[in-house]
Amino acid sequence: PITSWVLVDASASAAQHDRARPDWSRLDHACATAACLVELALQQGDRFGVIAVNGEGVHLVPAGSGPRQRDRVHLLLRQLRARGGWPSMDMLRPVWERVQPGDLLVALGDGFDAAGTVLLERLAAARREVLQVQLLSADERDFPFTDGHRFRDPETGEELLGDGRAIRADYLVRFAQAQRELQARLHASGIVHAVGYLDQPLDAPLRQLFGAGGGA
Repeated sequence: PITSWVLVDASASAAQHDRARPDWSRLDHACATAACLVELALQQGDRFGVIAVNGEGVHLVPAGSGPRQRDRVHLLLRQLRARGGWPSMDMLRPVWERVQPGDLLVALGDGFDAAGTVLLERLAAARREVLQVQLLSADERDFPFTDGHRFRDPETGEELLGDGRAIRADYLVRFAQAQRELQARLHASGIVHAVGYLDQPLDAPLRQLFGAGGGA
């Protein structure tokens, strides 16, 4: 058996949702995906734990096994709230203390925080097996805005007023380029990467990810 970890990005941007489904946030999707991964580990008899990060720091369930461990994980996931930005590297020390060389870590989040990417790179360099499921909204993918719209960064509070139709083409080009750069960066560190969207089934990126050579 192996020890597997799920790392959940619960920063403020995790509260984002699609206009078509305002009751389902990125954090909801991440927690549901984490529950799927925990169920898989439980069925395989593996040890598993969960780490969540937000502006309040690190929240974790130490690695364990069995149905009671699953209950502890579900309790943490239900209590999570999307708040703040990524904690400092010093506050992330519990990640290094808990996730040991040879352990598997699956990161769930939007992949836009540079500090989060640096953490994954360092874990991979320190002989942890790191996989990332990048969770994006359908609005981020399709940019369906066709009129005047106020775009707000949930972590910095910065706002931009713009005509959706006028900026859509430039946005899609820039977004695709940013995705290519992130994928290249992760690939260079040996991190297997998959993308999931809030309007797709939970298992879509998991099938892609584990089919690409990962394992839980």
